[in-house]
Amino acid sequence: MKIIITEKQYKILESQQDDERVARNALHIIWQDELDSTGEIDFDPKIVDYIGYRPKGGPKIHEIYRDFLGGRDNMVEKSFELMDRTFDTKNYDFSGGYDFRFKVQGHSDYEEDNSLLVDCPIESDGEVDLIMIDGGTRSLKDVLASDDYGWEIESEIINLIEDILYQEVTKKTGILIDVNACWIK
Repeated sequence: MKIIITEKQYKILESQQDDERVARNALHIIWQDELDSTGEIDFDPKIVDYIGYRPKGGPKIHEIYRDFLGGRDNMVEKSFELMDRTFDTKNYDFSGGYDFRFKVQGHSDYEEDNSLLVDCPIESDGEVDLIMIDGGTRSLKDVLASDDYGWEIESEIINLIEDILYQEVTKKTGILIDVNACWIK
């Protein structure tokens, strides 16, 4: 079947690529279909490229996702529930040479940038495999105390924790999680 439209109609359709209502409806259909078929949503903010949505001061993709899931307040509450456990890097194939457990604490609600700021103390028995330095496994406590590379290890730990929290919280709630600090208990 072939549909013929006028140039004016084409321009209307083209202009609606940025329309929040059209984008919101398209995203809701995509997410609902994924939820119906798999039972969960594998949230990917790059989906806006697929539907051609370019927010111009309108809601960002995380806001639309949160609204779809039940609203910001419900998702913040669900985020707290999801973070109320001990996380173990052994459960994630992207943890590299890091082996430690952590529990999120100190939730701060920052509504301006739609994220939560958290602290993550690490269990004292954590280890890291120093492949690039000497190939040995060391305790995180000792490695973090190093003046030569302790700051780099700390940065990698924070990135790993944020990746885990993105997988376990942001993908399920749309709430962005930023790690304020981590330390060895």
